[in-house]
Amino acid sequence: MRGFFIPRLLRQAEWRGRVALRSLSAVIQMRTFYPSPARVERGEGHFFIRLDGIGDFWLWLPFVAALKKAYPQQSFYLIANRLWAELAEITGLFSRILPIDPYRLRRSYSYRQTLTNELRRQLPPAEVLWQTTYSRRIAAEDFLAWVLPAEKKVAWERDPATAEPRYLSEWIDKSLYDSVFSGDSSPSIHEWLRYEQWLRSINGMSLGWKVYAQIRQNLPRLERGVVALAGSSVKYKLIPLQLYRQLLLSVYQHTKLPIRILGTATDKAYVENLALPFLEDLSGKLSLVEAVEEVASARLVVGPDTGLAHVAATLGVPTLMIAGGGHWGRFVPYPAGVPFPLKVLANEMSCFGCGWMCQYQWDRRRPYPCIARLSPEGLIEQALLWLDMQGFQQHAGALG
Repeated sequence: MRGFFIPRLLRQAEWRGRVALRSLSAVIQMRTFYPSPARVERGEGHFFIRLDGIGDFWLWLPFVAALKKAYPQQSFYLIANRLWAELAEITGLFSRILPIDPYRLRRSYSYRQTLTNELRRQLPPAEVLWQTTYSRRIAAEDFLAWVLPAEKKVAWERDPATAEPRYLSEWIDKSLYDSVFSGDSSPSIHEWLRYEQWLRSINGMSLGWKVYAQIRQNLPRLERGVVALAGSSVKYKLIPLQLYRQLLLSVYQHTKLPIRILGTATDKAYVENLALPFLEDLSGKLSLVEAVEEVASARLVVGPDTGLAHVAATLGVPTLMIAGGGHWGRFVPYPAGVPFPLKVLANEMSCFGCGWMCQYQWDRRRPYPCIARLSPEGLIEQALLWLDMQGFQQHAGALG
């Protein structure tokens, strides 16, 4: 059994080495051009830095909505991952959104310098800069927090799994932020519960759940059958073809509803290999906002653990999600009492919560065992039972 841990240990060592080099380069650049964190005596508005994925951003919205309610007169500025910046526009929470490239930010000295000059030119000094990313990077989120002027800078504690060098991360947190919130440090606590803890520590606030209903009101109210999601941001979370083919076929036979499948242009070959004639392939044809409109118009959404699956569930669309265990508990399943219709299909293993540092498999270009070894029979049985509980059995009979 000891040999199973070798892939994980090797990957962690490689990961820590790359992170350390990028972080050290960013710190040298920070100290060279800005020897101390940028400060002002008086600023205006609240700044937020979010550079992670679509799902991370979407699950963060109730936290921002709560702050917006607490500070209604303040302008909110968002420095956003360009991947989903257009999606931030439809939330109505931000006065201004500035899209940037986090990949280049972490890796390019010249991009960091050019971006710093551009952001300092476009943005006024902030009253409060909020660093709300749990898995923040020194070379990305912390770098921007260092160079952007603000009266006060506050942060969430850092996720230990980011593998930042301890001496650098502790120095950054002490030198840069006025306060660092430290709540429940369990890796399996859901993001919403972390946000709730932070809000309560500020002034007893609660998450602004109504933000999802408000967004839903501004989206199309059509019912276009089933929407399937094709791809994943990383290949190790991709649903195996045979498993997905059987699941979609079972859903189609059970509901008698048409199925439209969404994805990027790179997902087209995957969709074609599903070889299901009843699928309407929209891969590569929609913008992100158009894809959100599609899932909001669906009666049912089916897919892997992706941002769009979270969008669908929080907008009230019944959602079947096939998930692995890398961040089990942190993003899925949802906490008890959360009223969103999400059914997570998974085969829980003792290694769940590994942070996607798989101890069984080195190759990140194919699904990890927690997904690859899912039993089609058991998964489909769970899925159809849940569909019946959501009222799809009656719908199928009516169409039969």
